[in-house]
Amino acid sequence: MNVRVRFYGMVHDEVGTREWILELVEGSTVNDILSILVERHPSLGNLVYDGEGVFRKYLEVAVNQTDIIGLNGLEAALNEGDTVLIMPPIGGG
Repeated sequence: MNVRVRFYGMVHDEVGTREWILELVEGSTVNDILSILVERHPSLGNLVYDGEGVFRKYLEVAVNQTDIIGLNGLEAALNEGDTVLIMPPIGGG
């Protein structure tokens, strides 16, 4: 199945592109996408996971514009044609 992954902010800067189209096996989850992201761009590891390998909840991840918190978190199942958005926290002052 094909899934679109869109990157924003510093994640986009590090990846160097706005989006990927990934071919994944059926049953893939959001966690699988994040694993691929960190595997391809290890420098993002500290943004995605804390020092103990736990997902940093301040990183905004959504599937089809719905936050993963409402979709079973990192275990949210992906389907053909889904769009996953990965956005760092927004800061300001």
